[in-house]
Parts: sequence; C-alpha cells; structure tokens
Amino acid sequence: MKKFSPDKVPVDLLQPVLDHLVRRDLVAAALVSWSFNRAATPLLYRTLDSHIKTNNVLVHPSVTLLQRPELAQYVWNVTETGAGQVLRQIDPCLTESITAALRLCTNLVSATYVDDTDTPEANFLPILEVLMTLPLKDLTIHTHHDVGEQAWALLNKMKGIRHLSVWTLDWGPPRVLQGWADLLSPTLTHLELGKCAGVPPTILISVFLKLPLLRDLRLKGVPSAAIPAIMACLPNLVALDTEYSGSGNYRMPSTPLPALQRLTVRTGSVDVLGPEQLWTWTRSLLPHTGFLQSFTLNSFAVNGQMTIPWPFIVSLARKQGESLREFAVGVAQLTLDSISHLCLNCPGLETLVCSVASPSVASISKAIKGGEALRTLNLHVSWTQTGVVERFTPDFDVDAFGYSESSLKYFDYSHPANQSRNVHFSKDEAKESDAPTGL
Repeated sequence: MKKFSPDKVPVDLLQPVLDHLVRRDLVAAALVSWSFNRAATPLLYRTLDSHIKTNNVLVHPSVTLLQRPELAQYVWNVTETGAGQVLRQIDPCLTESITAALRLCTNLVSATYVDDTDTPEANFLPILEVLMTLPLKDLTIHTHHDVGEQAWALLNKMKGIRHLSVWTLDWGPPRVLQGWADLLSPTLTHLELGKCAGVPPTILISVFLKLPLLRDLRLKGVPSAAIPAIMACLPNLVALDTEYSGSGNYRMPSTPLPALQRLTVRTGSVDVLGPEQLWTWTRSLLPHTGFLQSFTLNSFAVNGQMTIPWPFIVSLARKQGESLREFAVGVAQLTLDSISHLCLNCPGLETLVCSVASPSVASISKAIKGGEALRTLNLHVSWTQTGVVERFTPDFDVDAFGYSESSLKYFDYSHPANQSRNVHFSKDEAKESDAPTGL
C-alpha cells in the first residue's frame, strides 16, 4: 500500500473541506504541505479587516498586500474602519498605503466601512474613490455621523449593488436613496436603511417604486402606517424587518401585498398589553396563508414583560401553521395554552423562544408535547405556585379570522424580569419531563 502524501491531494478537493475551518485552523492547514498551502491561502485572504490594538497600533492587511501583491487576487471581502485614519498624524502615508492595497483587490465584491469618529467624510472619501473602480456587489456603511454630501454624490453614481446597508446613528440627514434608486433598480435585492425618521411616506414610496427586485428589507424610523404601502411596491419581498411605532389608521393599499416568509417586528410599550393596534397591524402584513416561516418580535414593556394575546396566536397558527418554522418573541409572555396551541397547530415548528409563567417543569413538558419538530426551545420561565396560572376557557370569543378586538380579554401573566431565575436541568431530569425527541 502506497504511503499517503498530502502533496498529492488535488487543490480543488481540498478547498471545499478547508472552507469549513476557522481562521486559526486554516493557518495550521497552510503549514501542512505545499498542496495544503495552495488550497488554504486563498481562503485565508478571502476576507480581510482592520482593527486597532489597545496601544493605538493599527493592524491592517495593507502591509502584507503591498509586500505580496499576488495575494490581493484572493480578496473578496474587506472591512475598513475610520478609527484607523486617526493615526494619520503618526503615519502621514497611512491613507495612501490603505488605498494602494485596496486598489490591488481587483476581485473585491463586498466592502464594509465602520466609523465612530467625528470626521467620517475625510476618512471615507479616499476609500470610496477606490471602491468606485472595483466590481463591488455588497456595500455596508455604518457611521456615527453622516459621510457628507461629497461622498453621497459619488455613491449616487455607483451601479451593480445587490446588498446595501446604510446606518447613521447620530448627526446627519436621513438617507433614503433619493437620486440613487434609479441606478440600483436593476440589481438591488437586499436593503437596510437605518435612519428614515422624518422622511415623508410619499418620498419613501416613490423610492421603493424604483426597487421592484427587493427581497429583503430592514427599515428604522419609518411610520408604521406607511409599511403596507411600501410593501405593495415590492412584489418580490420575502423578508421584512421593521418597527412598530404607534397606532393609526392603516388603510390597506389596493395592490396586493407580497407573501412574506420572514417577519421581524421591533417595538416598545409602557403597557404589558403592547402598543395599541400592534397585533392588528402585524396581521395586516400577513394576508396570505401558508407562507410565513419565521416570526420574530423584539419588544420591551416598562411595567413588565409584554403579553402576546391568545387571539393573535390562534390567528397566526390558523393561517401560517403549515409553514411556520420559527416563533421567537424574546422575553414577550405566552401562556402555557398558547405554547401548546403553537406546538399542536404548527407541525413544522423547529424554534420557539418566549417567556412563560409555569408552576412546574411538568407543565412546560405537557405544553410542548405536540412539538415533534422542535429543535430549539428557549424559555424565560417565571415560576408560579400551582393553580396560579389561569387557562383560557372554551367560550373565549374568537372570530372567523381568529381575532376579535371587541371581545378581547387579556390575562396578565407578566412578571418583572428580576423575579425570574435561570434553572438548569440534567439529562435525567429532561428525560423524566417527557420532552419531545430532538430537543
């Protein structure tokens, strides 16, 4: 039998295997043999970023790329930081070195720029001028201050972007792609806009009318009343992440809404019952039956944990039960009956995250017994005395759509977060609880 030689393993077979390794293991793999080195090196340089050490030393890949320019062909993704530009007083040639190295990355498809300084425009412009010359498909800009009019004048000329994320946390006007949407129209499928507060809905709608290929959308600061109208502009939309900011008159547009597969709602309230009209508004975004795969709620209530009403659970399970795979509402409160209803009526449910009040582990086990597909169960449990947790009675009034605001009764199972405690169970205890297999 011939002795195994790592050098004889074809590179095209090695790379798919090595691609699963973390960076530290890739470095070790590159030292095994010449064959492994040829396979691991492109993976090591596929994604590069820069950071500053605690002693104000910038660690940047530009030094290596300028010394070995042949490695730049492997770079697909880069992350640049404005904080590094602050060190220009120490190294006057720093910006020139960074842009020179970036210019060598002719196969670059994704760039992320992060800047928490007060001068993002001066820091970003030299980098942006180089990015304009590269075959960029994905662009992320996260800054504390707006990058400035000169930078946006250049951005508005950029074509071919498929994924775009723009977040400005502090100073600067909202940027909603006015003047850029026309060029992005043929390619843009994923969009995040982190500062839309104060923009009239008519302007937002006029922008989204030019982006019909959008499939994934995340918005911050958009009036809740404008969300259905925006959705109606996007026939291919399958994922929406948005805020609910208050009640209002939600007149549905005449154009049919797209069938969402993933919906994330972010909201807050003083009342544990949640913001007024939240549940009606959420249901209005999901007119189609059997499409939603993931529902996520990120919420908080000042006076306790937000409670999700039983009629909303019934409605969601009735319309989306066959398709729903993930129900993650964080610390929002469900009753044991609601959990049981989801598990019984959503046969494909794999992930369940919520808060619950329960007198015992056995009660939780009984509630999730119908969840045969469950793989992830994350419960924030408030332990109560036996008999304290009320259950819904059979005569609870639910209309044909699974919801009835007029007769809605809420049971308050909310508890301040500091009254909950983490409980860890052994394998034997888990088996005794008769939990579904796969958990």
